[in-house]
Formats: sequence, structure tokens, C-alpha cells
Amino acid sequence: MMTSLPSSPAPSNITRVAEAVNGVPICIYHSSRSRMPHRMWPTEHKHIGMTGVPAIPRKDRTMRRMLPLVLLLCAQAAPAEDWLYLTYPGDTPLKIGRDYLNKPSDWDKVLKLNKVKNEYVLPVHTRIRIPVELLKVTPAPVTVSHVEGNVRVKPDGGTFRPLAVGDKLTGGETVLTGPRSFAGFVLADGSKLTQQASSKLSFGRLAAYGKTGMVATELDLENGRIEAGASKQIGPAGGFKVRTPVAVAGLRGTAFRLNVSDDGKVLRNEVLEGIVGIDAQDREVQVKAAEGTVTEQGKAPEAPRPLLPAPSAQGIPTHLVALPLNFAWPGMPDAKGWRAQVAADPGFQKILLDSEGSQPSAQWEAAPPDGHYFLRIRAVDTAGLEGLNTDLAFDLDARPLPPQALAPKADERSYQEQVTFSWAAAPEAQGYVLQIAPNGDFAPGQTVERRLEAVLSATEKLAPGQYEWRLASLDESGQAHGWGAARGVRVQPLPNPPKADTRTENGQAEFAWSAAGAAASYDVEIARRADFASLEGKLHVTETKAAASLKPGRYHWRIRALEADGQAGPWSRPAALVMPPEAPGDIRVNVSIGVLSITWQGNAPAYRLEFARDANFEVPLFNHREEVTHTRLATPEPGQYWVRVIALSETGSRGGQSKPVSFTIDRWQ
Repeated sequence: MMTSLPSSPAPSNITRVAEAVNGVPICIYHSSRSRMPHRMWPTEHKHIGMTGVPAIPRKDRTMRRMLPLVLLLCAQAAPAEDWLYLTYPGDTPLKIGRDYLNKPSDWDKVLKLNKVKNEYVLPVHTRIRIPVELLKVTPAPVTVSHVEGNVRVKPDGGTFRPLAVGDKLTGGETVLTGPRSFAGFVLADGSKLTQQASSKLSFGRLAAYGKTGMVATELDLENGRIEAGASKQIGPAGGFKVRTPVAVAGLRGTAFRLNVSDDGKVLRNEVLEGIVGIDAQDREVQVKAAEGTVTEQGKAPEAPRPLLPAPSAQGIPTHLVALPLNFAWPGMPDAKGWRAQVAADPGFQKILLDSEGSQPSAQWEAAPPDGHYFLRIRAVDTAGLEGLNTDLAFDLDARPLPPQALAPKADERSYQEQVTFSWAAAPEAQGYVLQIAPNGDFAPGQTVERRLEAVLSATEKLAPGQYEWRLASLDESGQAHGWGAARGVRVQPLPNPPKADTRTENGQAEFAWSAAGAAASYDVEIARRADFASLEGKLHVTETKAAASLKPGRYHWRIRALEADGQAGPWSRPAALVMPPEAPGDIRVNVSIGVLSITWQGNAPAYRLEFARDANFEVPLFNHREEVTHTRLATPEPGQYWVRVIALSETGSRGGQSKPVSFTIDRWQ
């Protein structure tokens, strides 16, 4: 005896409703335990009506003759673990056994379960109950569709190795993604899964039940994030389950995200389409589309809450010609953070870049090659749940990249009107564009632009003033791509070295000079040698004069002017400076038996003694030179005399002189 069964499983607590489709009575079953209806027949069978039951053609006399039998068996319920097969013309028990059963010989068990007496003929449009344990079970390998960055896989019992696109995972594998690394997978039923950066994901049971369309997928997410678009799951054996240290997520035909904290103590789930069941601590919550929930270790899942809406894409560029990649978008009052991603495909299976921050913006220094890409942004709420997505396509056309500017350096001064700009060669560049504009305004009519071949420098004559300059590379067609960062340069003549003079007095050297242009201060350097390798003195003054105490000897000195911002002009030519010896002291005169003896104290290279009849030396008598601090002379004729000692430098220039000292010659000796 064969049973005509409904399209949904009918385990227990079943309600029977009699309806008519095209005038033919049918039975519809609904299980109060089933939160979601399941389609229980292979998708290749086409005889399905809008209500989920067979659409019986009005002229099908065979089916009409079976209606009493169908109505009679409406009261029978299918066990929860039975798969329902809808027969069609040409089906035989042997054929179905070969196609769907693990052991074709188990067809007799199916016949007994369905009370079928005819072993050779099966009525069409009839549902046959087949226990799941009798169905064929084959591996349902997962295909690696995308790998970005450092992604490694370890087979069960093996060691880690790099994961590669095209790899097949059959169950028991563990996949690790490093920072800024991603992996994409396609499951046997067409579901798509993306493993995000810094995540650990293990693949458990991956099984397909022959031609039934049922696929069982079990994953373990230890930490990190996954995002999936799961195909509609076919029961009763098919399903998509993700275990975490906190809770178990059961999925049916849905788009969702799961995020396990690094310590494995918090699970966050966001649902974009469909429903996800989160089960923890003997409590399950159903999270619907546009909702999310948080589950902490040892606690039941929190009540679902609405996700933040998709952010506005206003102001986001769709054609980028420069690097780094920069995106900014309007903020949102309830957002505490933001996530942005760049992918090579609109489904975001091939994620290339990921960014998380507190501001509604994202920037990536490293960028993929030029091409067509997709940007995805979403807000993050105070619970850490990520909201609905906004996706935007954009084109990247930044190559060849601008060359690296070398000189002048940023905000450098040029003291010549001829300014040479130089740069490093840029890969793939066929030429360059140099732009120079006053005050950084690159407006037409004010900008000097030079389109150059593959040279690495150019010289321009510029009037004094402040400028900004920038570079771009040319491609093979002569098209300029993105500009490099602008640099400042100031063209300004140096202040002329001031004209200066010196004088010395009492061991002090006094310097004076004329003011120089816009100079705000001056530097003075003093050295023994003309190369100024070792300084005897360094002065910084704001006036046009300075003084320094120096020991007797020969020196060189120079001066330069400085502007208010500290920019210094050139040094003047070195000038010679001689510091004369100090005046001798302690002059002593002794007259004895025709000899005039004079001694003194001093450290000069030489001395000159001057004699006169008066203290003012208005009428000098004679001079005498000595290189020591004493002398002996013959006594002059009797009378009163005055003597003074003058220090002489190495060059013989006059230094300090002593005070006059008088002495008397009483008689001829």
C-alpha cells in the first residue's frame, strides 16, 4: 500500500486540511514543530504546484482513479527522518533503488514501509517515504575559490601548508587566515562562504545524499569571522550548521555573518537574509533578516535587535586615479565604528582589503592592480554588531604611479632663480608631467606645466616667491595619471654679506657692520685659521655690532645674516683681525755708574721703549726696541726724563702702552 504524502515533513502533532487544486482534493500537512517548511523532493522533478503539492492535470484519469486511495492515506504521517520522493512516469522500485539507495537491495524495506505490494509498477505523482539511513551518502567537497594573503590549511592529522585556489576540502581540515588575509569557499550545494582575516575555521562533516539534493555541512569557528550566502537547505538530513565555543548556529537558505571574539567567549551573529537559529544554554533564538544577536559564553543568546541601516554612499568616488585608496562617506548617529572592504567580485567572495575604524572613512596604502572593484561599507553599533551593507562599484586607474620627488626637498629654500627639480623613475612610466604653481593653486593660467619624456630632472627659472610643485606619470598613450603629493619650494635671494669693520681696545675686539636686507639677526664666527675648522668664538646678535674678549694674536672672522625664520645667508669673506698685546706694567728704572737699567712685566712678542723730556711725550727723544722684558742703556746727559713701554704684536703693530715713568740723571757719569 503506497502513501501520498505532503511536501513538508510530518513528524507529529500534524494538522490535516482538505483543499482542492483544479477541482482535485489534496492533503496539506503542517508540523507544529517545524519552524520552517522544507521541500522534500529532488529539484529536478517538475510536477509541483504553487502550494507545494503535486499539480494534478484534470485529464489524468489514472490519478483520478487513485483519488480515493489518496484521500484514505491523508491520515498517515511521515516520520521526521524520512525523505519523500515524488514518483514520475517510468519509475520502478529497482530504478529508484539504484539511483537513491546505498544498497539497492534495501528497496524491499522501502516497499514494506510504504505498504507497496506491486514490486514492478509505481503510480506516478505519488510520494514515497525513504528512511534517511538507507540513502546514498557521498562526500560533498568544498572548493577553494579565493585566497588572499597568508592562508594555511592543515588536513586532519597532517601539517599546515599554504591553501591554494582549486583545493578540495573533504572534511577534517583546519584553515587559518593571517592578518589582512582572506579565503573564499564554494560548498557542494552552491553555498558561498568567506573566511575573514585572523580566523580559525575547521571543516567537519561534508556529506551529500546522492541525487536527493540534501547536503549536510558542519563547521567549527573557533575565533574570527565568517560570512556566508547559504543555499536553501533541503531536509530532513540537509543543513548548514556552525559550531562555536559559545553557541551553535543553524542556517537555512540565508545570508549571515558570524563573529567569534579572539578569546572565544563572545559570538555575534548578523542576518542579512533568511533566518538563523542560535542555540546556547538550552535556549534557541530565531534571528531574522536585518537583525543580530550577541551570545556570551555560559549565557543564553540575547534577544535579537535591529541592525544599523545601510550607510549612504554619497560623496564616494567611483573613479580613482591616485593612491593611496581613500574613501569617505556620511556618518551615522548610532554608529560607534565602521567596516570597509574591497573585493574583486560583487558577491565579495574575493575580498582583497579590509579596514575597521572609528570614523566613516577608509584608506589603504597598498592597493590591487588597476581594474574594476567593489567597495562595501557598513556601520558597527555599540554592541559590536555590524549593520547592513552598502556596496558600490569603482574603477581604479592609478598606474603608472607618480614618480618619487627627490629635490627640492619639502619646503626647501632656493636662493637662485634657476631651480632644478628631480625625481626617481616610476615603473611603466613613458614620460612625466611637472606642474609648478604659486601658493599651491594649480589653476589654469597660473600653473607652469611641462610635459617631459622619460627624463629625471628639469630646470625652471622662477621669480622670488612661494611655490608648490607636483609630478604625474604618462602612460603609453600620453595620458597623465594620478598626481603625487605636492611639495613646497621658496625662491628667495640670499641676503648679501654685510660690510664690516673692527677695532681693538684693551683686549676687546669690537665688530660693526651695515644692515643686510631683511635680516633679523646675525652670526659672527672667530677663528685662528682661515678655514674656521676650530672656532675661538661664536656670536649671535640682533644688532649690527658685537664685541668679544680675545687674547693677543692673529685671528680671522666672518659674518652672515639670518632671516626671521632662521634661514641663513652665505658667510662673508674671512677678514683678518690682530689683537695687540696688553700694555706692559710694573716699569722699574735704575741709574748706576753710567748704566740706565729698565725692567717691566708683559707677554708681548716685542716692546718699544719711548723716551721724552715731558710726561706727554710731545718732544720724543729716541726709541729702543727689545724682545725681552728688560734693557740696559748708557745714561743720557743730566736732567729729568720720562719713559714708557709699548707692547708690539708679531707683525710689529702697536699694542698697549704702559704709564709714563719719570727718572732723573743728576750728573755726567
